[in-house]
Amino acid sequence: MSGKKILKVMPSRMTLQQMKAKAKGAKKGYDLLKKKADAIKSFLQRILRKILAVKERVGRLTQQAGVLHTKAICFAGEFNNQVIQSTPNEAAFKVSAREANVAGVKIPIFERHGGDVESVQLVGLSAGGAQVTQCRKAYYAVLKDLVDLASLKTQLVTLDDAFKVTNRRVNALDYVVLPRIHNTIKYIQDELDEMEREEFSRLKKVKDVLEEKAAEADKALKAEMLKSAAAAGNSAVQSAASAGAKGDDFDLGDIDIM
Repeated sequence: MSGKKILKVMPSRMTLQQMKAKAKGAKKGYDLLKKKADAIKSFLQRILRKILAVKERVGRLTQQAGVLHTKAICFAGEFNNQVIQSTPNEAAFKVSAREANVAGVKIPIFERHGGDVESVQLVGLSAGGAQVTQCRKAYYAVLKDLVDLASLKTQLVTLDDAFKVTNRRVNALDYVVLPRIHNTIKYIQDELDEMEREEFSRLKKVKDVLEEKAAEADKALKAEMLKSAAAAGNSAVQSAASAGAKGDDFDLGDIDIM
């Protein structure tokens, strides 16, 4: 396993099971994070399309509002000061924020609150009131799109940061954690196989030694039995010879014949 990064573990059966469980958990985490990254990426693409559409609409509406503002000045004169003086203390256009959940990421959403522009009455304008109202409506529409654009861009930044973090985690699992765990499992399996081979060789050597000792013991036993048999044969021969010698000393003359 030289050249490959592994975890510092003691090779054993229990460690092997733990590494396999850890690899299974890491693979499951990788799959979940990969799905999360894909969901965020898909949502980012939709937000980008929306941003492009809103930007195009804002540019067009801003141009139209500028033209209407010029017309209103031509018909009603310089009316900015009058509009400022007639502005109520409470804002007619209010924005609130709420949170939404996208693939586990909380994103802000800006929403508009308040009355429409028609409810605002112009004071002190006798000529060109219609042109001023149209100009106001145009800028009001631009303002609504600007709120939507700000909401989309904030969502884009938030999701982009979350996508980068998730993607880094996915890459870390794919290129660092999982390969290291797999290398560790391979290392433990190789070590266990080597230990089994060493154990097999040791047992085989022990068996050979025991068989050799048993053969020597058997050989010694046979030799002892042959030696005992030979000794018993010699004793029998000596006994027979002794009996023969006594028979030769027997004399018929010693027998009293009646």
